[in-house]
Amino acid sequence: MDYFRSVVAQDITEADGVKTYNLEVRPTSHLVYTIKCLNDGANTMATVAQILGALEKVEILRFGKSIWSINAVDLLALNCFLLGHHPWQGNVINTDGATRFLSLIIPFGRRLYDPNECFPATQSGELVAQFTIDIADTGYDGYITQLEQVELIGAAPKRYLKGVTMAYTPSATGDGDVTLPRGNFYTGILLWGTTVPVTTAWTTTIDKVKLLANGAERYIGNANWESLHGEGINKSSPSLQYAPHIHLENTATAYTQSADTAAGENSSANTENHCYIDFSPNGDDTFLFDTAPLTGLVLRISAGDTNACRITPVELEKV
Repeated sequence: MDYFRSVVAQDITEADGVKTYNLEVRPTSHLVYTIKCLNDGANTMATVAQILGALEKVEILRFGKSIWSINAVDLLALNCFLLGHHPWQGNVINTDGATRFLSLIIPFGRRLYDPNECFPATQSGELVAQFTIDIADTGYDGYITQLEQVELIGAAPKRYLKGVTMAYTPSATGDGDVTLPRGNFYTGILLWGTTVPVTTAWTTTIDKVKLLANGAERYIGNANWESLHGEGINKSSPSLQYAPHIHLENTATAYTQSADTAAGENSSANTENHCYIDFSPNGDDTFLFDTAPLTGLVLRISAGDTNACRITPVELEKV
C-alpha cells in the first residue's frame, strides 16, 4: 500500500474570516495545518498561545456536517494526549522579525497512517476543511498558513475519528450534568477549564468528574482534575513538559547560578487547562466505550467556580 502526501494550500497570507478548501477524495489518514509568522519585537518572541489564538476554529465538514469542530488550543492538546507528542515550534528565538512556525495534526485515526482507521474515500467537493481566522497581531507579524493532506491509497477503513467541541458554563459551584452524544465508540473525552491551579490557589473550574451511563457510574466513578491532567501529561512525550522553554548554557566560561527566585521554572503551559479521559489507554480497542446501546450518557462535573468549560468527545464512527 502507498500513501500520498499533497499540498492543499500553499503559503496563504491570511486575513480575518473563514477560509474553505476542498479536500482530495482518497481515504485520508490526517491533515497537517502549519502556521507561519514573524516575531514582533526583540526579546518578545511569539508564544504558542499567541500563535494559536488567531485560529479560532478548525472544521472538517462532510455534506455540511461536522467531522471535526475544535479550536487550535484544544487541537494542540489533543495532539499531546491522543497522539502522544507535543507540537514543537520552529526557530524559537527572540530576534525581531525572526521566522516562527508550528504544525498541528488533524487526525482521522488514533494512529497515523492506519488503513483500518482513517477517513473513507469521498466524491469531489464532498469533504471540506474550514478555518476561522481572527488575527490579533500580538507577539507576531504576518500570518501565513499551509495545509497538507496524507491519503492512503487503497485503504478500506472500518471507522474514523471525529470530535465536536461542546461549550458548558456551570450555573453554580458543585455538581452539574452535561449530556453527551451517543451512538459511537468513544476513544476519549478532552476537557478544558478556565480556572486551574497555576497561582497560589487550588481552585479549578472542573474540580472533579464522573461518567454516568444509563444513570450508573461507568469508567469514571470519581476523578480529580489534577490526577487526570497529570496522567495525560505522563502519557505524552517529554517535550510536553519542556515546551515552554529550554535553556542552553555555554559551560566553557564561568557559570553563576541565579538566585532561587529567578531560577528556571517550568509548567505544561500549553496544556495546563486541559485534561483527558482515555478509553484507549493502550492504543488498542480493549477499553473502547460503546455508547450505541445507551439511553442516556452524562458527564457530571463538580465545578469549583462558574467559569466556562469546553468538552470534546473523541468518537470513532463506523464507515
